[in-house]
Amino acid sequence: MKRDWFVLHVKPRTEKKVARYLQEYGYFYHLPIWVKVTKVQRRRVKRYLPLFPGYVFTKLYPEERVAILRSNLIVKTIFVEQPRLMIHQLRQVAHASRGDTSMMPVSMCKVGDYVRVVSGPMRGMEGYIQRKGREASLCLNVEILGAAVEVSVAPFDIEIINR
Repeated sequence: MKRDWFVLHVKPRTEKKVARYLQEYGYFYHLPIWVKVTKVQRRRVKRYLPLFPGYVFTKLYPEERVAILRSNLIVKTIFVEQPRLMIHQLRQVAHASRGDTSMMPVSMCKVGDYVRVVSGPMRGMEGYIQRKGREASLCLNVEILGAAVEVSVAPFDIEIINR
């Protein structure tokens, strides 16, 4: 018997609590985080927020899934039918977060060209391109959630791919 990938849809603002719960009981989990810097009373404050609000990724045996649901923090579990695709997409997001780029959650990209980054720190990454005036950003999708992450890229670092 092997563990299957699940996306846990959690109650609002309980992602970190669910991650602590999973860690406490020895379950594997993945919770991508991004840093939001805000000003509060003339001071800069860093807030560590979930990149995909409302979701935590985990690998569980079927009987472990039932135990997790008893925590009263989970709204539902979503079985991942294509775990390799999801893992690939999450690795792209993790790779982008290690770079020197600004990252923030955005809505799922549907319009635009599918591109590959050919140079720079994110070389080899693929996603949809969005343009905002003269700036360009690469949209890395996590399709199972219908969500995406936006990363700034230079227009000359990308090439269009026919998909």
